[in-house]
Amino acid sequence: MELTKKLAEFVHNTNFHDIPQDVIEKSKYSILDWLGSILGGINDDASRVIIEYVKEFGGKRQATVIGTDIKTDLEHAALVNGVISHALDFDDYHSKTVIHGAAACLPAVLSIAEDRRLCGADILTAFVLAIDISIRLGLGLTSTHYERGWHSTSTAGRFGATAGVAKLLKLDTDTIINAFGICGTQASGIRQVFGTMSKPFNAGKASMDGVISATLAEKGFTSSKDILEGKLGFFEVFTDDPDADAVLKGLGSKYYISDLSFKPYPTCA
Repeated sequence: MELTKKLAEFVHNTNFHDIPQDVIEKSKYSILDWLGSILGGINDDASRVIIEYVKEFGGKRQATVIGTDIKTDLEHAALVNGVISHALDFDDYHSKTVIHGAAACLPAVLSIAEDRRLCGADILTAFVLAIDISIRLGLGLTSTHYERGWHSTSTAGRFGATAGVAKLLKLDTDTIINAFGICGTQASGIRQVFGTMSKPFNAGKASMDGVISATLAEKGFTSSKDILEGKLGFFEVFTDDPDADAVLKGLGSKYYISDLSFKPYPTCA
Protein backbone atom coordinates (compact mmCIF):
# COMPACT_ATOMS: atom_id res chain seq x y z
CA MET A 1 0.00 0.00 0.00
CA GLU A 2 3.00 2.30 0.48
CA LEU A 3 1.20 4.09 3.31
CA THR A 4 4.30 5.98 4.48
CA LYS A 5 5.00 7.21 0.96
CA LYS A 6 1.42 8.37 0.38
CA LEU A 7 1.41 10.44 3.57
CA ALA A 8 4.82 11.89 2.73
CA GLU A 9 3.60 12.85 -0.74
CA PHE A 10 0.53 14.49 0.81
CA VAL A 11 2.68 16.59 3.14
CA HIS A 12 5.06 17.56 0.34
CA ASN A 13 2.38 18.40 -2.24
CA THR A 14 -0.16 20.29 -0.12
CA ASN A 15 0.17 24.08 -0.08
CA PHE A 16 -1.66 26.90 1.68
CA HIS A 17 -4.02 27.56 -1.23
CA ASP A 18 -5.04 23.89 -1.34
CA ILE A 19 -6.56 24.11 2.14
CA PRO A 20 -10.20 25.30 2.39
CA GLN A 21 -10.76 28.66 4.05
CA ASP A 22 -12.93 27.21 6.83
CA VAL A 23 -10.09 24.84 7.73
CA ILE A 24 -7.65 27.75 7.89
CA GLU A 25 -10.04 29.64 10.15
CA LYS A 26 -10.37 26.64 12.48
CA SER A 27 -6.57 26.39 12.64
CA LYS A 28 -6.40 30.02 13.81
CA TYR A 29 -8.88 29.32 16.60
CA SER A 30 -6.88 26.25 17.56
CA ILE A 31 -3.71 28.33 17.85
CA LEU A 32 -5.52 30.86 20.04
CA ASP A 33 -6.88 28.06 22.21
CA TRP A 34 -3.37 26.62 22.54
CA LEU A 35 -1.95 30.02 23.49
CA GLY A 36 -4.54 30.32 26.24
CA SER A 37 -3.61 26.86 27.48
CA ILE A 38 0.09 27.58 27.58
CA LEU A 39 -0.31 30.96 29.27
CA GLY A 40 -2.66 29.40 31.79
CA GLY A 41 -0.26 26.54 32.46
CA ILE A 42 2.90 28.58 32.89
CA ASN A 43 2.76 28.46 36.70
CA ASP A 44 1.94 24.76 37.00
CA ASP A 45 4.46 22.68 38.95
CA ALA A 46 5.33 20.63 35.86
CA SER A 47 5.99 23.85 33.96
CA ARG A 48 8.23 25.16 36.70
CA VAL A 49 10.33 22.00 36.66
CA ILE A 50 10.67 21.80 32.88
CA ILE A 51 11.58 25.50 32.66
CA GLU A 52 14.31 25.03 35.26
CA TYR A 53 15.55 22.01 33.30
CA VAL A 54 15.74 23.99 30.07
CA LYS A 55 17.49 26.90 31.78
CA GLU A 56 20.18 24.50 32.94
CA PHE A 57 20.55 22.24 29.89
CA GLY A 58 19.19 24.19 26.92
CA GLY A 59 21.43 25.31 24.07
CA LYS A 60 21.41 28.08 21.47
CA ARG A 61 18.96 30.97 21.81
CA GLN A 62 16.85 30.00 18.78
CA ALA A 63 13.22 29.87 19.92
CA THR A 64 11.10 31.33 22.70
CA VAL A 65 9.64 29.62 25.74
CA ILE A 66 6.22 31.25 25.43
CA GLY A 67 5.16 33.38 28.37
CA THR A 68 8.77 34.00 29.45
CA ASP A 69 11.84 35.91 28.29
CA ILE A 70 13.74 32.63 27.85
CA LYS A 71 15.06 31.49 24.48
CA THR A 72 16.63 28.10 23.95
CA ASP A 73 17.49 25.64 21.17
CA LEU A 74 14.79 24.39 18.83
CA GLU A 75 14.39 20.95 20.39
CA HIS A 76 14.14 22.20 23.96
CA ALA A 77 11.75 25.01 22.98
CA ALA A 78 9.45 22.41 21.45
CA LEU A 79 9.76 20.23 24.55
CA VAL A 80 9.05 22.91 27.13
CA ASN A 81 6.23 24.57 25.19
CA GLY A 82 4.62 21.19 24.65
CA VAL A 83 4.78 20.34 28.34
CA ILE A 84 3.43 23.70 29.49
CA SER A 85 0.57 23.77 26.99
CA HIS A 86 -0.64 20.34 28.13
CA ALA A 87 0.03 20.86 31.85
CA LEU A 88 -3.53 21.85 32.76
CA ASP A 89 -5.20 19.50 30.25
CA PHE A 90 -7.18 22.45 28.90
CA ASP A 91 -5.81 22.15 25.36
CA ASP A 92 -7.86 20.92 22.41
CA TYR A 93 -8.45 17.24 21.61
CA HIS A 94 -10.00 14.93 19.03
CA SER A 95 -12.75 12.88 20.63
CA LYS A 96 -12.43 9.60 18.72
CA THR A 97 -8.65 9.24 19.02
CA VAL A 98 -8.22 11.28 22.26
CA ILE A 99 -5.29 13.04 20.59
CA HIS A 100 -4.27 16.48 21.89
CA GLY A 101 -2.97 17.65 18.54
CA ALA A 102 -1.88 21.21 19.23
CA ALA A 103 0.23 20.37 22.29
CA ALA A 104 2.09 17.65 20.41
CA CYS A 105 2.54 19.51 17.11
CA LEU A 106 2.36 23.29 17.40
CA PRO A 107 5.45 23.81 19.62
CA ALA A 108 7.59 22.04 17.01
CA VAL A 109 6.10 24.11 14.18
CA LEU A 110 6.52 27.40 16.04
CA SER A 111 10.13 26.74 17.06
CA ILE A 112 11.18 26.18 13.45
CA ALA A 113 9.07 29.07 12.16
CA GLU A 114 10.56 31.49 14.67
CA ASP A 115 14.14 30.43 13.98
CA ARG A 116 13.73 30.61 10.18
CA ARG A 117 11.49 33.69 10.24
CA LEU A 118 8.68 32.04 8.32
CA CYS A 119 5.33 33.65 7.56
CA GLY A 120 1.84 33.01 8.90
CA ALA A 121 0.72 31.07 5.83
CA ASP A 122 3.66 28.69 6.29
CA ILE A 123 2.76 28.16 9.94
CA LEU A 124 -0.92 27.54 9.27
CA THR A 125 -0.18 25.10 6.45
CA ALA A 126 2.31 23.14 8.55
CA PHE A 127 -0.05 23.10 11.53
CA VAL A 128 -3.05 21.87 9.53
CA LEU A 129 -0.94 19.07 8.02
CA ALA A 130 0.55 18.17 11.40
CA ILE A 131 -2.86 17.75 13.00
CA ASP A 132 -4.17 15.84 10.00
CA ILE A 133 -1.32 13.32 10.05
CA SER A 134 -1.64 12.85 13.83
CA ILE A 135 -5.34 12.11 13.77
CA ARG A 136 -5.22 9.97 10.63
CA LEU A 137 -2.63 7.76 12.28
CA GLY A 138 -4.67 7.73 15.46
CA LEU A 139 -7.65 6.47 13.49
CA GLY A 140 -5.47 3.88 11.78
CA LEU A 141 -4.24 2.59 15.13
CA THR A 142 -7.89 2.09 16.19
CA SER A 143 -9.12 2.16 19.79
CA THR A 144 -7.01 -0.92 20.57
CA HIS A 145 -3.91 1.26 20.68
CA TYR A 146 -5.25 3.54 23.39
CA GLU A 147 -6.92 0.73 25.31
CA ARG A 148 -3.65 -1.18 25.40
CA GLY A 149 -2.14 1.74 27.30
CA TRP A 150 -0.43 3.82 24.65
CA HIS A 151 -0.80 7.60 24.85
CA SER A 152 -1.83 8.42 21.29
CA THR A 153 -1.06 12.13 21.73
CA SER A 154 2.54 11.04 22.11
CA THR A 155 2.75 8.15 19.64
CA ALA A 156 0.71 9.43 16.70
CA GLY A 157 1.45 13.02 17.68
CA ARG A 158 5.14 12.52 16.97
CA PHE A 159 4.35 11.87 13.32
CA GLY A 160 2.25 15.02 13.17
CA ALA A 161 5.02 17.13 14.66
CA THR A 162 7.47 15.57 12.21
CA ALA A 163 5.16 16.31 9.29
CA GLY A 164 4.72 19.93 10.34
CA VAL A 165 8.45 20.54 10.67
CA ALA A 166 9.14 18.70 7.41
CA LYS A 167 6.71 21.01 5.62
CA LEU A 168 8.40 24.11 7.02
CA LEU A 169 11.80 22.78 6.02
CA LYS A 170 10.48 22.14 2.48
CA LEU A 171 11.71 18.55 2.51
CA ASP A 172 11.12 16.44 -0.58
CA THR A 173 9.03 13.28 -0.45
CA ASP A 174 11.93 10.86 0.04
CA THR A 175 13.34 12.96 2.87
CA ILE A 176 9.94 13.15 4.57
CA ILE A 177 9.74 9.35 4.35
CA ASN A 178 13.09 9.21 6.13
CA ALA A 179 11.87 11.70 8.72
CA PHE A 180 8.84 9.50 9.41
CA GLY A 181 11.18 6.53 9.84
CA ILE A 182 13.31 8.40 12.36
CA CYS A 183 10.14 9.49 14.13
CA GLY A 184 8.63 6.01 14.22
CA THR A 185 11.55 4.42 16.00
CA GLN A 186 11.23 7.05 18.75
CA ALA A 187 7.47 6.65 19.22
CA SER A 188 6.53 6.11 22.85
CA GLY A 189 4.38 7.36 25.70
CA ILE A 190 2.17 5.26 27.98
CA ARG A 191 -0.99 6.08 29.93
CA GLN A 192 0.37 4.64 33.17
CA VAL A 193 1.87 8.09 33.82
CA PHE A 194 -1.50 9.92 33.68
CA GLY A 195 -2.00 12.01 36.78
CA THR A 196 1.69 12.88 37.00
CA MET A 197 3.97 15.45 35.37
CA SER A 198 4.89 12.84 32.79
CA LYS A 199 1.54 13.12 31.02
CA PRO A 200 2.32 16.60 29.64
CA PHE A 201 5.92 15.44 29.20
CA ASN A 202 4.59 12.94 26.65
CA ALA A 203 3.18 15.79 24.55
CA GLY A 204 6.35 17.84 24.84
CA LYS A 205 8.55 14.91 23.93
CA ALA A 206 6.44 14.22 20.84
CA SER A 207 6.99 17.79 19.71
CA MET A 208 10.69 17.67 20.49
CA ASP A 209 11.15 14.43 18.57
CA GLY A 210 9.31 15.91 15.61
CA VAL A 211 11.97 18.61 15.41
CA ILE A 212 14.77 16.06 15.78
CA SER A 213 13.31 13.67 13.20
CA ALA A 214 12.80 16.22 10.44
CA THR A 215 16.06 18.09 10.97
CA LEU A 216 18.07 14.86 11.05
CA ALA A 217 16.41 13.76 7.83
CA GLU A 218 17.22 17.14 6.30
CA LYS A 219 20.89 16.44 7.03
CA GLY A 220 20.76 13.01 5.39
CA PHE A 221 20.15 10.72 8.37
CA THR A 222 18.51 7.51 7.13
CA SER A 223 15.77 5.23 8.39
CA SER A 224 13.12 2.74 7.27
CA LYS A 225 11.19 3.56 4.10
CA ASP A 226 8.06 1.75 5.30
CA ILE A 227 7.93 2.62 8.98
CA LEU A 228 4.11 2.53 9.11
CA GLU A 229 3.23 -0.56 7.06
CA GLY A 230 6.41 -2.61 7.41
CA LYS A 231 6.42 -6.14 8.88
CA LEU A 232 7.98 -4.82 12.08
CA GLY A 233 6.66 -1.30 11.64
CA PHE A 234 4.53 1.10 13.62
CA PHE A 235 1.11 -0.44 12.98
CA GLU A 236 2.30 -4.01 13.43
CA VAL A 237 3.86 -3.20 16.79
CA PHE A 238 1.40 -0.70 18.25
CA THR A 239 -2.02 -2.21 17.51
CA ASP A 240 -3.73 -5.55 16.87
CA ASP A 241 -6.13 -4.30 14.21
CA PRO A 242 -4.60 -1.53 12.06
CA ASP A 243 -6.93 0.26 9.66
CA ALA A 244 -4.90 1.67 6.76
CA ASP A 245 -8.07 2.64 4.91
CA ALA A 246 -9.00 5.02 7.75
CA VAL A 247 -5.63 6.72 7.41
CA LEU A 248 -6.11 7.48 3.72
CA LYS A 249 -9.87 8.09 3.59
CA GLY A 250 -10.54 11.60 2.31
CA LEU A 251 -6.84 12.46 2.20
CA GLY A 252 -6.54 15.96 0.79
CA SER A 253 -10.25 16.72 1.04
CA LYS A 254 -11.04 16.01 4.69
CA TYR A 255 -8.86 17.91 7.20
CA TYR A 256 -9.23 16.61 10.72
CA ILE A 257 -8.31 19.86 12.41
CA SER A 258 -11.96 20.74 11.72
CA ASP A 259 -12.98 18.04 14.22
CA LEU A 260 -10.92 19.31 17.15
CA SER A 261 -12.87 20.16 20.29
CA PHE A 262 -12.11 23.11 22.54
CA LYS A 263 -12.62 22.53 26.26
CA PRO A 264 -14.73 24.56 28.69
CA TYR A 265 -13.30 22.31 31.43
CA PRO A 266 -9.98 20.43 31.74
CA THR A 267 -11.38 17.01 30.86
CA CYS A 268 -11.70 14.90 27.70
CA ALA A 269 -15.44 14.29 28.13
